[in-house]
Amino acid sequence: MQPASSVFDPSGAAQALAPLLASGGEGQVFPLASKPEILVKQYHPEVLQKRGAALRAKAEAMIGMGERFSAPCLSWPRMSVFDAKGQWIGYAMRRAQGRPMAHMAHAVAYHKHFPGLDRIQIAGYMLSLLQAVRSLHRAGVCIGDYNFNNVLCTPGSAEVTLIDCDSYQLQHGGRTYPCPVGSPDMTPLEHHGKAFEQIVRNEHSERFSLAIMLFKCLMLGRHPYDICGGEDPVSNLRAGQFAYGMGHRGIPAGHWYNIWSHMSHRLKEMFIATFTQGAKDPSRRPSLEDWGQALSVYLSEMKKGWHDVAIRPAQPKSNSYRGARSQPGA
Repeated sequence: MQPASSVFDPSGAAQALAPLLASGGEGQVFPLASKPEILVKQYHPEVLQKRGAALRAKAEAMIGMGERFSAPCLSWPRMSVFDAKGQWIGYAMRRAQGRPMAHMAHAVAYHKHFPGLDRIQIAGYMLSLLQAVRSLHRAGVCIGDYNFNNVLCTPGSAEVTLIDCDSYQLQHGGRTYPCPVGSPDMTPLEHHGKAFEQIVRNEHSERFSLAIMLFKCLMLGRHPYDICGGEDPVSNLRAGQFAYGMGHRGIPAGHWYNIWSHMSHRLKEMFIATFTQGAKDPSRRPSLEDWGQALSVYLSEMKKGWHDVAIRPAQPKSNSYRGARSQPGA
């Protein structure tokens, strides 16, 4: 079945759609022809047939919470949309600008999509991401599905925008709406073995998933549980086998070793705590406030020249390294 060329708002007014912008497993996204800054997510008919009632209930709960989520960093559902027969088919949201964080946290793609990228800019994006997630947590919302394609970064600035917000876990009207999607390699151990729609996320589980995103941003997409004892990332996650926390015995050679060596001591301590003891003990995971403070210090020290800002440092950091401006008075 072809998607409708027009949709209708709750008052019954028709809005023509511009050509398809994006398509995914759940639905398709179109700009409005008269207002391209507004996007419509139109669910696939088979998705509506299976889960339409639940999708509508959650979307309209989010729309009802909209005043609390009007920040530019969120592309939050704003209005339900209907087909010509008055049947609910999706929702409208603000169009976000930027490029997927997946292109930044990638050993090759960053060259094309983020020219001139350095670690000062990466730290800025991560701080903006932390701020956005903290604002959600304060409102009782958990992201749940930490996906690099759902964070857009604006090249040349530190701005990020979170998209596909309809998957988030939230509470409204005395009801909990779960996050029904995710991936095992981004999910903390305590939630493994359960269907995603049955999981109740909390701030401790969010800390783990977000720490993986921060690590991958700094390490050009490398997963913290890659290359350790020959096991896959999910097996290493379940065992808490973090190569970078094992006396450097398992750190991949080359760029990865150099990048890790130039990271601030505090950040390395926090990653080690999260991905070793914190893999099985949620209380050992640093808070978002802790990450924010550590990244702010790291950013400040990079601006002073105390850490290499290159995406791929040419050499490991020596014990005496204090950056290009380490002379007295720098």
